[in-house]
Amino acid sequence: MNNFIKKIIESGSNIGIPTVIIGGLALPAYNVARSTLDIDICIYVDSQDQLNKFVTNLKKKNIYTKQKPKITHDLFVVFEKKNEAEIWLKPCDAFDWDKKMLNKTRSFQENLEVLAVEDFIITKLGRTDRSSIDISDILQILIANKDNIDWKYLQYRLDWIGLTDDFVEIINVFSLDIDSRYRNMAKSVVDKFKKSNEE
Repeated sequence: MNNFIKKIIESGSNIGIPTVIIGGLALPAYNVARSTLDIDICIYVDSQDQLNKFVTNLKKKNIYTKQKPKITHDLFVVFEKKNEAEIWLKPCDAFDWDKKMLNKTRSFQENLEVLAVEDFIITKLGRTDRSSIDISDILQILIANKDNIDWKYLQYRLDWIGLTDDFVEIINVFSLDIDSRYRNMAKSVVDKFKKSNEE
C-alpha cells in the first residue's frame, strides 16, 4: 500500500471512522486486475463534527483539501505533493451507507477494508455515470467470485436500489456466443442468479 493511502486510512481509523477502498483500486480484493491511477476512498461519517475531525487528521499528515467538505456532499478531493485522492462520503453517488453494508465490509491486505463483493457490484451498477468499464468490471467480478457471492444478499441489494432489470440486462451478455472456455463459467453465473430468484 502506498504511503499516501496509508495516511488517509490511518486518519480515519485513528478516530474510529470506517474507511474503505472503492473504485478500480479495490478490484484486486475481488480477484480482478485492472490498472488505474485513481485513488477512491470512502469514509462513513454521520456528523459534520466527525468529518471535521477527519479533515483535521489529514492536515496533521500534510494532506490537504481546497474544499470545505460538508456532510451533505458526495465527495471531496485531497492532495499531498504529487498525490491526489477522492474521499467519498457514500459508497456510490446513487445511495448512502446503511448499517448492513457497513457491517459487511471485509479486510483486504495491510489494514485495508473493502465493501462486500455484492455491495461493490452495486456501487458499479448504481453509478449515475455508469460506463462500459463499470460493466466490464461487474462481469469480471461475477466470473471471478461466482462461488463466493451471497446471491440472496445481491438480490436484496438489487431490489433495494431498484436495479434488478439493469443487472439482468448486463448478465444477458453471458448468453452471447462466446469463447467456449468461458461458456460454462458464464452459465454458472446466470444459473446461480436465477436460483437466488427462485428461493
